[in-house]
Amino acid sequence: MNNDSFSELGQQLRRLRKQKSWSQQQLADFSGLDRTTIGALERSDYSDIGIRKIQRVLDLFGKRLILADAGLPMLEQLQATAKQQGSD
Repeated sequence: MNNDSFSELGQQLRRLRKQKSWSQQQLADFSGLDRTTIGALERSDYSDIGIRKIQRVLDLFGKRLILADAGLPMLEQLQATAKQQGSD
C-alpha cells in the first residue's frame, strides 16, 4: 500500500464516520479503541496502529481491507527483462 492509499484510507474512515454523524469519541467507544487512535487513523498516522485495530473500525462500517495487484512487475519479470537486455 503506498502513501496515497494510506491517506485515502484515513479520509474514507473520516467520511464514513461523519456519514453516521458519529464523533471520534463515539467511534472509539463503539470500536473499543481510544479516541486518539481514531484521530490518528483519520490523519493516516499508522505508526502505532496494527492491522487488527484498523479492521475493527472498518467492521463497524461493513468494510474490510483487501489485497490487490499494485500493477508493479514481479521479480521474475524484472529478472527476465534484465537478462534479455543483457543479451542484446
